[in-house]
Amino acid sequence: MSRSFNREKAVPLPKKVLVGLALWLWVPFAVAQNNLGELVDAGAKKLSPDEFKHELVQRTLLGMSPSGSRMELMYASSGVIQGSSDTPNVRGVTFTAPIDGVWNVDDSGRICTSMVIGRNMLPLRCQFWFKYKEDYFVADSDSDRYVKVFRRSVKP
Repeated sequence: MSRSFNREKAVPLPKKVLVGLALWLWVPFAVAQNNLGELVDAGAKKLSPDEFKHELVQRTLLGMSPSGSRMELMYASSGVIQGSSDTPNVRGVTFTAPIDGVWNVDDSGRICTSMVIGRNMLPLRCQFWFKYKEDYFVADSDSDRYVKVFRRSVKP
């Protein structure tokens, strides 16, 4: 019993290299959702207003808001937005607020929204939509590679 405890539990070098390589290869796919440049480099495609209407209008979308709230919303063909936002407070209790608003398409092909979440009226925001695999992403720019993107998925 003169063996060291660490030697018995040590991970062999080839296994460490494989794990490290797997993590290194996985990173670009995980990072692809952080900014527009990484998303586009991964193969995302900008949606036209017609593609947005065909693929997303009248469907329930799930995603996170810039403030970290979980949102579930629907862009109706009538130009109305409805849904809800779940925000946990410091005690771990989740507060649910209704989302109401309107949307339209501007001359630049951006989807413009004006929403009220709970009692908070948000300013008008016009964004571009992108698709990567089965997920959708919104961004404030279609050319600034460093702009943050937010993932949206269609509720099954």
